[in-house]
Parts: sequence; C-alpha cells; structure tokens
Amino acid sequence: MHSPAIFHLPLAVPFWIIFFFAFVREARVIRPALGEKPSAQDAGTFRALMVGSPLVLLAAGAASYASWLPMPAPTAAALVGMALIVAGAALRRHCFRVLGTSFTGVVAVQEGQRVVQSGVYGLVRHPSYTAAFIMFIGVGLALQDWLSVAILLFAHCYLYGRRVVAEERALVATLGAAYADYMLRTKRFIPFVF
Repeated sequence: MHSPAIFHLPLAVPFWIIFFFAFVREARVIRPALGEKPSAQDAGTFRALMVGSPLVLLAAGAASYASWLPMPAPTAAALVGMALIVAGAALRRHCFRVLGTSFTGVVAVQEGQRVVQSGVYGLVRHPSYTAAFIMFIGVGLALQDWLSVAILLFAHCYLYGRRVVAEERALVATLGAAYADYMLRTKRFIPFVF
C-alpha cells in the first residue's frame, strides 16, 4: 500500500496549508446556500455538488493509497499539484470579486441581473468552474496517482456539466438575448477552445 507524500512531512505542511487556503473560502458561498430553499432553476445541482464532491475527494484519496497508476516523479507531481491548487483558488477568488452578489451557491438568476463580461468573463462564461477543475486536478496530482486525477476530473466534469446546463438554461430564460449573445461570443471553460 502506497501512502502519498502529502500525508507525510515535509510535504504535508505546505499541502494542507494550501488546501485550507483554497477550500475555506468556498464556505462563504456554501454556508448561505445551505439555508436557502432549493431553487427550481438550480435543478438539484447544488445538492449534487455538496454530496458528490466530498465523496469524489474521498474516492480519489483511497485510489491514491491503492496506487494502481502511480506517477513517475511523485514529489514533482505533488509540487505541481499544489501550484495548480493555488492557481485555481486565485482564479476562483477573482470570480467571486467580479461577480459580487451574483456569485451564489445555488443557481438563482434574478430579473434585471446584468451579464458580467469583464475580467476573465470576457474570455469564458464559467471561469469559476474552470478554476474548480484546476484545483481538483491539482489535488489529484498532489495525491501522486493518475487514477486519482481521472476520478477527480471525470466526476467533476459530470457534476459541473449538470450545473452548467441548469445555469445556462436559467440565464437564457431570465436574461434573454443579452445572455444568448454572450454565449455566442464566448466558450464555456477554455478561451477559444471549449
């Protein structure tokens, strides 16, 4: 049985500081949403993320201990993973600032809400989800196992894929042509690509 280096000194200290830095801010979005009545626009995606994401993290951690697909340079992988977690967290915080009160845990689009197209939102429609993918890929790399990366990536593609469909449906239904035009000019996650 393999034990990833992020669970042992010296890498454990920086990893868990970075992990805490990256994910503690998410509580400011999650906590208010936990007390809200489920939104029809959300289509259960908030609950799916709140249950699914921790389960996926546990599955990825367990897979790293089994080490079916270990990485050839584990320490380098852990360091690159930590750097990706920081980069993803920084991008998420930028998204929090740019969207302001429009950044919510549940999908809840309001009449008259403006379509934000500044900052990274000028390049992609869902940079905060791109940031989440970067963070979760970073966790997988820090776990030093390719199967962990795959579990985190594909499970979150499914979870956030459902979320994006519900969110874009709500945005078009509520904001109409303004959001539809924005969709034509931008990609979902990766500028000029996808």
